[in-house]
Amino acid sequence: MTIALLGLGNMGAGIAQRLVLAGHPLRVWNRSAVKMEPLIKAGAIGCASPAEAVAGAQLVISCLMDDASLRAVCEGPDGLFANMEPNAIHLCATTISPACADWLAEQHRAHGTRYISGPVVGRPDAAAQGTLLQFLSGDASAIEEVQPICKAFAATLLPIPGPASIANSQKLCVNFFAISLIEAMAECYTFAEKMGASPEIMGHFFEMSLAHPGFKNYARRMLAHDVDGAGGFSMRGGLKDVRLMLDAARRVACPLDLAEVIESKMEECVDNGLGDADWSAILVATRTRAGLAGK
Repeated sequence: MTIALLGLGNMGAGIAQRLVLAGHPLRVWNRSAVKMEPLIKAGAIGCASPAEAVAGAQLVISCLMDDASLRAVCEGPDGLFANMEPNAIHLCATTISPACADWLAEQHRAHGTRYISGPVVGRPDAAAQGTLLQFLSGDASAIEEVQPICKAFAATLLPIPGPASIANSQKLCVNFFAISLIEAMAECYTFAEKMGASPEIMGHFFEMSLAHPGFKNYARRMLAHDVDGAGGFSMRGGLKDVRLMLDAARRVACPLDLAEVIESKMEECVDNGLGDADWSAILVATRTRAGLAGK
């Protein structure tokens, strides 16, 4: 099966590397052509446009930033809808709004193509290692076809019956838990420091209490004030996801008070030049509000 992958950010590049290693014929496209070079050297075919990438491909995987960037590559004469092969599959690995997912499913049906929402859980290093978790919802026949391919980059696949948007709703719930736990750690570390207690003991407690290695990693990095965004989940991406959570929650009249606090801290971080830092840099905002900035 020929695969086209659109978007080579941290997550998309890791997924593309795994597909090439697994021997899948792969075409890649990215707005910044320089990001295609390592994959071209590894055996992928670089394309000058989304239309060129998807022409003749049976599977298109999108790893873009948000609703707007996805719509931009789908619509118009050079977009996916106009250039995908009949009955081809679009698998979207981006965290997008449930409403956008349902729109995509409807548009693909109208154009004779199939759509799957496939948001992934895990940092970019997990993508490069092939250990992501992936939710899959949407066209049932397409889900069955793509699962062997998704195993190249996702160790756990969880198909969810229902409309395409169900996978996106599930991802927002998971991300809300993750960022809420990060916020709790940020506040605990800061509280301990302000009270003269030991942040190191808190870090030890977190690592004993948290089973998932990703959260253990956050406990260690935040204790060391290491919020570098290289290979991580950027603050801008995190802010986008938190705003998606809040929008979805408002649509179903479910208050997410903690998410509003997190949103304000993320906005503060972006305004202060931390847009490319890891989303755990909300620790910086927490420490700043506590008068510990620079310590």
